[in-house]
Amino acid sequence: MSIEGLIVSFVFVVVTAVLVALPLLRRGGSAHTDEDTLIQKQRERLLVYYERVLANLRDLDEDHSTGKMQTADYESEREDWVQRGIQVLKALEQLDQHHAIVADADQETLDHAIDDSIEQAVRERRRSLAGR
Repeated sequence: MSIEGLIVSFVFVVVTAVLVALPLLRRGGSAHTDEDTLIQKQRERLLVYYERVLANLRDLDEDHSTGKMQTADYESEREDWVQRGIQVLKALEQLDQHHAIVADADQETLDHAIDDSIEQAVRERRRSLAGR
C-alpha cells in the first residue's frame, strides 16, 4: 500500500470512530438528572390533563349547541374548565422554568398534586370574581 492509501485509510478509521463515539459521549455528558426526569414526568402528566380539559370543553360546546345543556349551566361549566386549562398552562410554564410541582412522587401522588394545585387556583379565581 502506498503512503497516500495509508493516510486516507487512517483518516477514514478516525472519522468513523468519532462518528460512532459521538452519540455515546453526548449521552454521557448530558445525562438527565433526577430533577430533569421529574420535571419531564410532570410535564407529561400536565399535558394529559390539558388534553382532558380540551376534550371536556369540546363536549360542553357540543352539548350546548345540540340543546342538551342550558345556557347558564354551560357558561358556568365552561368557565370552570377554561380556568383549569389556564392553570395547567401556568403550571407548564412553571415547569419550563425548571420548578417542579412536587419534589418526588409516584404517578398517583403527582396526579393528586396537580389536581389540588389546579383546584386551588380555580377556587381563588372564583373568589376574586365573586368579590367584584
